[in-house]
Amino acid sequence: MLFRNIKGGNILGNSYKICFLGYRKLREMAQQVIDKLNYQDTTVVMKECAIETLEQVVNEADSEGCQVFVAGSANAEEFKQRFSEHLVELHIDMSDYVYCLCRARDMGARRVGVTIYRKSRQMNFEALQELAGIPIEPIYFESEPELTYLLEHTSCDCVIGASLTVEVAERLGLPCILIYDGEYTIRTSIERARLLAAELQASSRKEAITDALVRDVPAGIIITDENDRITTFNQQAKALVGLQGRKLRGLELGELVPPLSYNTFYKSGQIKTDHIHLLNGTMVRCVQTQLQQGNRQVGMLITMLPDSSRRKKTADTQKFVARHQWKDLVGDSVAITQAMTAGKQLAQTEEHIMILGESGTGKSFFAQCIHQSSPHASEPFVVINATVVGQDASRTLFGSEEGANDHAGLFELAGNGTIVLQGLGGASESFFACLRQVLVYHSFFSVGGTTLKVFQARIITLLEPEEAGRFPRELREMLSVFSLTLPPLRERGDDVIELFRIFAVRGEAGTVSLRGQKELWKELDELLRFYAWPTNLITLSAVVKRYVYLYRQAMNPSPGVKRQLLIKAIGEDELLEQLRQEYPALQDPADSTPEAIVEGVAEMKRLLKYNDNTIADKLGLGRTTLWRMQKKSGAAKAKKEE
Repeated sequence: MLFRNIKGGNILGNSYKICFLGYRKLREMAQQVIDKLNYQDTTVVMKECAIETLEQVVNEADSEGCQVFVAGSANAEEFKQRFSEHLVELHIDMSDYVYCLCRARDMGARRVGVTIYRKSRQMNFEALQELAGIPIEPIYFESEPELTYLLEHTSCDCVIGASLTVEVAERLGLPCILIYDGEYTIRTSIERARLLAAELQASSRKEAITDALVRDVPAGIIITDENDRITTFNQQAKALVGLQGRKLRGLELGELVPPLSYNTFYKSGQIKTDHIHLLNGTMVRCVQTQLQQGNRQVGMLITMLPDSSRRKKTADTQKFVARHQWKDLVGDSVAITQAMTAGKQLAQTEEHIMILGESGTGKSFFAQCIHQSSPHASEPFVVINATVVGQDASRTLFGSEEGANDHAGLFELAGNGTIVLQGLGGASESFFACLRQVLVYHSFFSVGGTTLKVFQARIITLLEPEEAGRFPRELREMLSVFSLTLPPLRERGDDVIELFRIFAVRGEAGTVSLRGQKELWKELDELLRFYAWPTNLITLSAVVKRYVYLYRQAMNPSPGVKRQLLIKAIGEDELLEQLRQEYPALQDPADSTPEAIVEGVAEMKRLLKYNDNTIADKLGLGRTTLWRMQKKSGAAKAKKEE
């Protein structure tokens, strides 16, 4: 190892240490160059280095305080892949190869080998060959033994490469040309390394000053660069965002705390924003400010303080949490799978969404899943039932700053999260006026307040078909930038069987006595598939509770009894009414054909297990009359088949 102090004026007022990595030939050239340079502030540590010893050499240089490394060819490529230290690479471009190829041609070479470290970027040898007018053979290697073997067996009469190639070729007596342009390449690389070391030292000094300034500030401080990577922070900030004990510098802020992402702030087009966010269970006031250098944005400064200006928001917002995620969804029917896929896509947008569906189709569940899989999952999830908000909606939604009645409104508590609106069909005109204010102007004043507050939440509206015409169309259009329609349970096929089983075993009924009884579900499948479930999951939940209660009262019921328990849980009259709707002949047998009546009768037997006497009583027919209809229908069917 050799040290070379570069003498001359200390124009930067600091001292720097650079490590030069290379083989013998390159180090000899570097030494000659360094002796001619005129710096007093820079020490160059010369280290002989091969690919195999690179890690050991770099670690030694690090321990000696080297700030920047200079290397070329194979060492440089390997260095970039294995280390994060700062590197200045000896510059080589196409013109260097063309120059060396022309020299080889002038030396009388008829075929030239060009050595390339296998992990280096690829060269355009066809273009080089055309420019130099001489045949070229690429020689790829990954270690000194491999390079030695290749040069021993090459048909080329001259080789071009970096310092390792020159050393090996000289040992083998093979004519060779060093790819580097001697003194110029080495001198410019060392100068670039020195300037980089100066920049790093200045940056380190600024970071130390900044760290000292922010360390004892009561507010949380985070500074990012223009790529959203954290450069500075204090312990107060780590505590507020719940990241104590983690190394933050260099990480992307948006991945750790999505609401504070630089990209989101940059897209807002504002120089400064002042928002309330729910972070780590606490409402925190976050002021984001652009950092500029001239006309260029270079990052963002965030100051954070717990928000205790009005209502104790931490307690208020703890209940504003979405609990369901996509993994909780039960069912794999085409209809529900398509709805889930669409929901996941909509979760990544910032636009308002309207979820349409009958009562009990899972609109609230989908709203929670969309929020939980969105970039704002850590923000509040506020559900507002418009029907129960009275005429004084502004106090509920916008809040109040009137002294004794001072409180934050739901729109403010939602922060940058999600607001779920339901019951819009029964909302007051006052409610619609408040909603129009935030949809059109994206801001509002609290009652009695003078500070304009920015509305930044995403709204998900839950709407049933009959509600669509009960509120202003302009609001409906603004709330349904995107819409998602959920399928009713009757269109979800076998999903209802799985839902019934889960509700019974682990869900709302919570019994364990039904667990694992596969024959039970098989016995009930027909009825579960047939029933229309008028209010979908609401009806299903109620039926399951009744069925479990009845099942517990029975003592080891037989399959037939299990079916009767389900019929009773659903309601025999409910099933009969649905059969009459699907088979109109059952409603008015006197005006129907025997064939139509018998078709409905067959379903009554299949689903309800009725005998002829029971069916005749339910339809108001004489037993003999029913017998004749079935006989006549059977004869007609047989004749038709003949």
